[in-house]
Order: sequence, then structure tokens, then C-alpha cells
Amino acid sequence: MAATRAAVLEEESKTLGGMRLVVGYAAVAAILAAATSVSIVLGHDEHAAPGIAGFYKSSSACLGSNFKLGQSGQFVDLGSGPSGKLRFRHGHLTGDITCKGGGAAVASDLAVQGKGATAKLAGAIGASRVNASFSEALPAPGTSAKKPPKRSSEETFGRLMLAIAAVILAARLVGTGIRWASQPRVMGEVLAGILLGPTLLGAVWPAAKDFLFPPDIIPLLSAAAQIGLAFYLFLVGMELDPRILRERIGQAAFISNTSVALPMALGFLIALPIYKILSPDVRYLPFALFMAVAMSITAFPVLARILTEHRMLKRPVGALSMASAAIDDVTAWGLLALATAVAGTGSGLHALVVVGLAGAFTAGMILIGRPLLARVSRSYDEVGRVPTLWLGIIFVGVLLSAFVSQRIGIAAIFGAFLMGLIMPRYADLTGDVRRRFEDFVVLVLLPLFFVVTGLKTDIGSLNRPVLWLLTLALIGVAIAGKWFGAMFSAKYGGFSWRDSSAIGALMNTRGLTELIVLNIGLDLGVISTTLFTMLVVRELSAPPEEELREALRTTEKELQMPVPERSILVGPQDPKNLDALLALALPLAQSIPPRELVLAEAVIPTRFVTGALYDQREVSEANAQLNRRRKELLDKGVAVRAVAFASSSPGNDYVRLASEEEIDLIMLDGSRPIIGEAIPRGPIGHVLHHAPCDVAVLVDRTGVPDLDAKHPIYVPFGGAEHDWAALELGAWIASALHAPLRLIGAASTNGPSDPSRTLAQVGLVVQQLAEIEVEPVIVDTANGGVVEATHDAGVLVVGLSERWRTEGLGPVRSAMAAKATVPLLFVRRGSRPGALASKSGDVTRFSWSRAGAPR
Repeated sequence: MAATRAAVLEEESKTLGGMRLVVGYAAVAAILAAATSVSIVLGHDEHAAPGIAGFYKSSSACLGSNFKLGQSGQFVDLGSGPSGKLRFRHGHLTGDITCKGGGAAVASDLAVQGKGATAKLAGAIGASRVNASFSEALPAPGTSAKKPPKRSSEETFGRLMLAIAAVILAARLVGTGIRWASQPRVMGEVLAGILLGPTLLGAVWPAAKDFLFPPDIIPLLSAAAQIGLAFYLFLVGMELDPRILRERIGQAAFISNTSVALPMALGFLIALPIYKILSPDVRYLPFALFMAVAMSITAFPVLARILTEHRMLKRPVGALSMASAAIDDVTAWGLLALATAVAGTGSGLHALVVVGLAGAFTAGMILIGRPLLARVSRSYDEVGRVPTLWLGIIFVGVLLSAFVSQRIGIAAIFGAFLMGLIMPRYADLTGDVRRRFEDFVVLVLLPLFFVVTGLKTDIGSLNRPVLWLLTLALIGVAIAGKWFGAMFSAKYGGFSWRDSSAIGALMNTRGLTELIVLNIGLDLGVISTTLFTMLVVRELSAPPEEELREALRTTEKELQMPVPERSILVGPQDPKNLDALLALALPLAQSIPPRELVLAEAVIPTRFVTGALYDQREVSEANAQLNRRRKELLDKGVAVRAVAFASSSPGNDYVRLASEEEIDLIMLDGSRPIIGEAIPRGPIGHVLHHAPCDVAVLVDRTGVPDLDAKHPIYVPFGGAEHDWAALELGAWIASALHAPLRLIGAASTNGPSDPSRTLAQVGLVVQQLAEIEVEPVIVDTANGGVVEATHDAGVLVVGLSERWRTEGLGPVRSAMAAKATVPLLFVRRGSRPGALASKSGDVTRFSWSRAGAPR
């Protein structure tokens, strides 16, 4: 009773409400209001450096007839002939310049008159007087200054296809490569876009960059990327499930609002010093507002993927983080709409009108659009899929919603996001719509956005120590603001410091959502290209690694279940192979002493950044199928447990289960291409390398193996370590099924050794300890003798080579895998005493597995 009451009190302490919630909101509002007021009051009278970037003409011998000025606030770079890093303050450009012909750098002091197209320079470079005037504007960020050649429509289409192909290839390669470093694929695709831009390809091979992305193709790529973003935001909005907010809505909202408010406050404050240094020639308020929004983003889709892959959705920390991020996402797009309204208007009154129209548009979508879309759910129930007509209506609805948002004066993608929000919440329906849209959006259109972002990102522009210091400061402010905001609010809500810190780490996910905000800010001219690059670099940084590990570590108990003394883990990589695995595992489980079967199916998330609901449905379906099979086995008197779970790394999960449970054997299914001559990789390779128990991998072309008295069990035996494990398993199966056991020996071609004598001695040991007869078979292993001799086998049990870690299967076993028409079971002995191979040093390797023998 006392324990129950303590649990109730603990649960009540984690529930925010009443005066405690009011006090919390009052404190958060006071912090945000104070920071915003200080920022606006102090920054209102500040002015950014006038815009002077562009191409200039001059008669100076040092500067040449034409040169370029690139500008990010006070920092100005001289190029296209002369070179220099200049500082623009108090109407003067100062710094050292290296003249066009080379030589030593000389000091300069150039007075600037006017700005933009009227800008003029006059002053001294060393002892020489110079004058220069603006001649041409710089190209848009990410585009080349070279004028594109005239092309026919067919030529333009061909070059566009080439650019898209290059983008998709780079995104796939880098995205796949970065997953080996246990990083999200989206980060790899962002990195691929950056590498295709001026940061790497443009610096190492500028001709290749200009050929792949000529000036007339980049606008087409950008337009396609914007279409991809619209449909991506539609999918994100559709992914937000109101059901995750039903429990602890007050606590989730408080954590979300605090984790937005605190980094926003820091964003407003850090905007003060950065505005004068790096801002383009814009008013202070839109600049500060964009900085605040950029600091406060949490990427709901990325967080949903992390929580799904690590099975945290059903745990308090994961569920609360998910709910908070969902509220964060809606808040972020609302703030972005406000920021674009303020940036795109010249007066506060006009901004209020835009915000009012956005509110009316949102209300209309909810009150009118949502009931209309509810008919989609009824149509789905009638025909089992979304009819083509309704799919077209949804498609048009996304485009029109984006158009209306743009006409109102806010970001077009806000309308697409809103369209997703009002979609009916029905797992099968959303899964069907997602399947129709997501593959093309994710595989083709979204990587275009990354490369458009990469073309605007030039890490080489961070060419001063102060810029790198500012980048580190932005990284620190962004992580600290989000982390401490979420952590302190979670602690205030009753969580422990460890759980609160984990929530703070999880809420630090940004990724693609942040890049969208930054691109909008750059396109509106609110942030400079250098500041854009600094913020993109910040997005490649990770949240505090130790805290994120701690967040994931709290989920590891989810797979731990009370088990009998010994177990066999059956892990189907393909659900279709479960019957074949059970055909081998069932007789092992029913032997003496009996063992429990643990059926564990890992569902690998296939979606890119959305699809958490779809993944949950797949896990539920897999669980239902496993539980049906579990009931069948229980009716046969077999102890069995079953679990399906989402996992981005099944090999790790199988190894952890085998390490923490009393697992004697892991049985997996493989394919013949996977079990090739090369060293095994992927989940199977990971299990073979790291599992402490014995491992058996079934490779089968025939479906369920025929295991009976008419189909012998064959075991090639040479006396090696893994051969003993294969013999143990083969004898175990043969004994349970009353099937003949045949040992295969290699015909001797060198020396006096007699393989038949060795097999006879081993057969006597097996007969004595396992109480089954063994028939020796001598074959020529060099000429396919094993395959020919085992044509009638129920299963061919093969121990791995002792050099498998460096050589893979080797030529003989690879030939078996390629040519055998019977099921093959490759066996690897474990590193600890288990059910298949003893480390006692006993020459028989068999005494421990005999019924009734000491364990």
C-alpha cells in the first residue's frame, strides 16, 4: 500500500497544473519579454553596414579595370584580380590589399559614398590614389557570374536531367556513407549538397561545378526544390498526430513553449552584436526576429525518427519529447510566418494585416477544408485505397494552399504544412497517401533542396578567426538555449535531472527544418551569405553526445524480458523465412533439456524523416503475426516469447539480447549473395563478429527444409573449432528428428593421414554421448564432391573457417553456398560456454550438452 501511494505521489508530482503552471509560464514570459525588449530598444537605433557588394570598374593599375567586392556586414572581400580582406566601418574600407599584378600587400583606406548601384570608392592604396564606381550587381547566392549560353528547350532539359542525376547520386553515396558513422542519412545528404557547392567542388574543380550547375539551370533546380519542400511540409503536417498530445498536454506544452522561449530570448540578445558585424542592409527587427526563430527550432520529423528507431515512443521521456516537439513544430511555422510577414513589409501595421490574414486562412482551412477532406477517409474505407480523384484533389490542395500563403505574404510552405495538419488521422489512409508522395519527394526533390542550399554555402568565406569564433558562439548559444530550456522545464515538471537532461538533448534536433528557415531568411535578404554559412555549419553539429547516449540508454530495458534458464533466439531478417528457421529451432527447443524460443523480428525503418505512424503500424502488424505463431507453438507445449520492434541496427539489438539474456544460440536467415566469399557484413556480419553465444545462419533456396528420417543431416568435419560447433548442432537436430547423421571428410591426397579413421573416432564419441549413429562419408572437396554427396540432405550444417574474420567463407564453403540445392546452415562457435561449443578443453567438446550432464 505504501509503495502504491508513493507511486501515485510521484506521478502527481510530474503533473503540471494550477498555480504551479501559471507561475512557470509567468517566469518564461518574463524572461522572453525582458530579452525581446532589451534587444529591440538597444537595436532600434542601430544601423547595419550599407550594401556595397558588386562588381566595380576602375582605372587604377592596382585594382585593374574590373574587380569584385563581396560583403557580409562589415567584412568585405576583394577579388577578381586584386585580393584583400577589408573591414567596412564608419564609411571607410580599411585593410591590406594585394594588387592585381601581385607583390606585397599594402595598406588601404577607401572612403565609400552611396550604396548599392550608386556606390563609389575613393581613397588611397599605399601611395596611390584610386577611384572606383559600381558597375554590376553580384549574381544571386549559389549562381555563377558567367552568362549562360543560349540553349534550346531540349538542351536545357538535358542539362537539368544531368544536374538532377548528379545530385541524386551524390546524395545517395554520401548519405549511405555517413550512416556507417551512425549519423542520420539526412545529415549525409546535407553534406553532399555542401560538397557539390563552392566549399569543395567549386574550390577544387570550379569548371565541373559550373558545368553541372550553370546559371540557367540553378533557378530550375530551385523551383523543383521548392515544390519538394511544399510536399515535404505536407507530409510533416500529416505526420503530426493529435493523439500524442492527449496525455500530459499541459506538461508537453510547457516544455515546448519554454524550449522555444529561452533560445528565442538568447537569439534576440545575440542579434545585437551580430547585427552591426554581419547583417545585410536591413532593419533590425526582421533580422533579430529571424535570428530568434533560427535558434528556437526543433525538427519534429527528425526527432520522430530517432524516437522510433530507438523504441522510445512508449517511454515517458520519449512520449513527452515527441509531444513537445509536435507543439514546437506548429509554433515554429507560426513564428516563421510572422518573421516573413515582418521582413516582407515596410510597416508594423501592414505586418499586423498579414498576420491577421494568416489567422483567417488557418481558421478557414480548419473549419472548411478539414470537413471536406474527411470524405477521403470514407472513400478509403469503401475501396481500401485513396481513389485517384481524391489523390488529385489532395495534390492540388497542397499547391493552392502554398499559393494562398505566398499571396498573403508569408512563407508558401506554411500553407502546405497546414494542408497536412488538417488531413484525416487514420494510419492506413496516411500510410497510403505517404507511399504515393514520399518516395519521389524524398529521393528526387528533397536532395535538390540540399544542393541548392550547398551552392549558397561557402565555408571558404569564413576566412577570418573572428568568424569562426562567432560560429562557435552560435553553436553554443543554439545548443545551450534549447537544452537548458527543455531541461529546466522538464525538471520543473517533476522529472529527474537525468531524464530532464535527456529531454533537453532530444529537443536539440534541428536538421532540415532549420535549413528551410535559413534559406527563407537568405532569400528575403534578412541574413547575409556568411551568416547563412555559419548557421549551416551549426546545423552539422550534434547535440551533447553523452546526454543523447543517456537518452537512448534509458530504452535498452525495453527488450529485456523474464526468461527461463536457457533460450534460443530466432531472428528472421525476412518474415517469409520464419517457417524455415522454426523448422530447425523447434526440435532444438524440444530436446533434453528443453529451451525456450525467443522470436525477435527487427523492423527496419525505411522512411527518410517522416513515417513514424507508418513504422508503428508495421511493428504492430509484425507483432500480431509473431503472436499468432507464438500461440500455435504454445499449443504444442513449447515455451516461447515473441517481440517485434523498430530498429535501425538489428545486429546491435540481437547482440545486446544475447549478451544480457541466457541465449545459447542465435538463428538468423541469410541469402546466398550475402553469404558470399567476402567477409559477412550488415546485421548478419555484426552478429557473427560480436555475439558471445553460438550463431547459425540459414541459407535456403527450397523454403522449409525437409527434416525427417528420409533426409539425412550432413556435417562436413575437419576437426576445426567451428566444425565441432556444427557437429554439435547437427547431432542435436538429428537426435530430435530421428534423422541419419552423416559426417563428411575430405579425401586425403597428401601424407599418411586417414580421414575415415578420424571420422570413425568422432562417430563413436557422438554415438556414446548423443545416442545416435553416425555414418562417415569421404568426398573429394576440390571437385564439388560435397554438393554431389549431399543432394538428399535435409540440411547441410557447415562450420565457418577459422579464418572467416579475414577471409570470409573461403572458396570451398563459397562453392557450397553457390551450388548446393539443399538448405545450408553455417555455424560459428561462440566466445562463451553455450549450447553448442564448450570451452572446457574436453577433446570431445560434447560432454556438457549430453542430457543430464552438468552445465
